[in-house]
Amino acid sequence: MTGPIALDLDGTLLDCRPRQVALAAALHGPGLDEAAFWAAKREGATTRAALEALGVDGERAARLARRWAAEVEDDRWLALDAPLPGVAAALTALREAGRDAVVLTARRRADAVRRQVAATGLGALVGAVEVVDPVNAAADKATVLTRLGAAGFVGDTESDAAAAGTAGVPFAAVGGGQRSAAWLRAHGIAPVHADLASALAALGAAG
Repeated sequence: MTGPIALDLDGTLLDCRPRQVALAAALHGPGLDEAAFWAAKREGATTRAALEALGVDGERAARLARRWAAEVEDDRWLALDAPLPGVAAALTALREAGRDAVVLTARRRADAVRRQVAATGLGALVGAVEVVDPVNAAADKATVLTRLGAAGFVGDTESDAAAAGTAGVPFAAVGGGQRSAAWLRAHGIAPVHADLASALAALGAAG
């Protein structure tokens, strides 16, 4: 029996930009260039480095980045996430093709992930939800991919690609999430797909 297709959550299924940017703006106060902050993050910058690139001094940037990391999974910020365009249709097509989908994400709060998947309507379109520790995201995702016997993995970061590589699972990258298509290609991750439907098609999973 063909294994499931594993799908990253943030930046692959859900648009996490509003949450990440709104929290940064709330912590920074007036004057944060939100577009530039997100652009820096998509080019591989840490939260601290993104703030420093916008002129925040190192000590304050480090302090804000620590607060950002501590709060980014709070429920009030998670409520800003929503499915990316086309995700529901792509997952529906995957199900109609007789394939199982599993959410595989790195978060600290597994309970919040499961509530969010249900609240955004994704729960009706996917099967299991697997949550790993962000500290060891690539290695732990690889372990889950192996355990599931996954037939493919769709994600938006270098960590996702590394997990698939370690597990020997075909990987399809999407470029609309937390890393830009140009950044992914520059780091040896190619091809990069425009959306989930294209990524699933590349894996031979739907259509």
